[in-house]
Amino acid sequence: MMWSEKYRVKNMDQFVGNEQPRLEVLKWVKTWIKGTKPLLIMGPPGTGKTSFIISMANFFNHDVVELNASDFRNKANLESIINPLLNNSSIFGKKLLLFLDEVDGISGREDTGGLTFLISALKNSNIPIVMAANSKNPKIKELIKSTKLIEFLPLSSFASYLLLQIILSKEHKFLDMDQKLMLIEKSNGDARTLLNLVQSKVEGKYDPNKINPDELPIDECINLFFSVKDISKAKNVLNHSDILYLSPMYGSSSEERIRDIVYAIFSSIVANEKKIPPIFMAKMLDGLSKVDLYITKIYKKQNWHLLRYANDVLISNLFDITRNMPIRYSQYNIPFPLIGSIFIRGQSTRFLGKTLSKIFHTNLSDIGMFYILPLLSILKDQNYQQILFNTQDDDKLNEVISKEKERLRRK
Repeated sequence: MMWSEKYRVKNMDQFVGNEQPRLEVLKWVKTWIKGTKPLLIMGPPGTGKTSFIISMANFFNHDVVELNASDFRNKANLESIINPLLNNSSIFGKKLLLFLDEVDGISGREDTGGLTFLISALKNSNIPIVMAANSKNPKIKELIKSTKLIEFLPLSSFASYLLLQIILSKEHKFLDMDQKLMLIEKSNGDARTLLNLVQSKVEGKYDPNKINPDELPIDECINLFFSVKDISKAKNVLNHSDILYLSPMYGSSSEERIRDIVYAIFSSIVANEKKIPPIFMAKMLDGLSKVDLYITKIYKKQNWHLLRYANDVLISNLFDITRNMPIRYSQYNIPFPLIGSIFIRGQSTRFLGKTLSKIFHTNLSDIGMFYILPLLSILKDQNYQQILFNTQDDDKLNEVISKEKERLRRK
């Protein structure tokens, strides 16, 4: 079991770090009355936002209704879920507290109305409302104005040291001071990362003092991954590299983005496109999109323990189809926000492809290679406005088709 899950804080007296922000949150809950501004807690992953809200609600004997706001991005979804809650103050005599996590993941597009509805609906609520966000995303600036903002910072070195001492004591393990300081430095104030690093260290899976040659840099990792013939060697390459699994949904430093394995593989495949037959290119990008979906779901649901299987997911989707392909590492010069939009577009067209594969009774790769482009061209030339698929996703499918037709018109 991952220690980040085993030692997830459940009681108020177990937290370390962010003492003043936590005290402000407690005062807000203690003095809450109808008309009080909703609370917005902002801070990077691993600072204890979610765990603290849940433990605090339990301490004050509140029933917590926890929603991941990014899963209910538009007005219709938010309205159907939130409105019934805002009109009730208790369940079975216990006070309610609504906790909306990842509000920075709500769609910022005006046509979906998610943020506009949320700002309006949270005024004069019958129950206390707490929201959490990872960063000051510009698209939620109006939401920020409508809330009381409290910021959680990455753990200080001292707080990280206290947490490390507590965990080592509970596990009856010992590390010398140099080892502790190295782990604290590499965790960068993220409690979850610190717990995973110290677990790997005491279990003999990780040595922070041996970055070279045990930790392969991203360029060597990519080149070796595409060149080895044995699947066990490919997994060993990934396990002994400095790669990261990140999500475009969250801000990261340029150094971290360079080490993102999904980004690195994508840029390397695209940069070598002239050497790769189109059918294999399609299969590679399809496999990579599955890895990207897996990582994105982990970030959205915060199921961090599933990251341990990311290398296995990557290998199962990419190893066989990339053998004997002339792919070398390339740090592609597309900025990452654009890379993110490419992945998002790929996911939407894949959704369309899956639907078409059922209609035409063929596989997804053939749909991508032989069907979609001619179909879109016909729909564009004949000026079809709406296609009936006879599914509950007709509106979403037609939205994808409309966007793809518009791209064809611009070419």
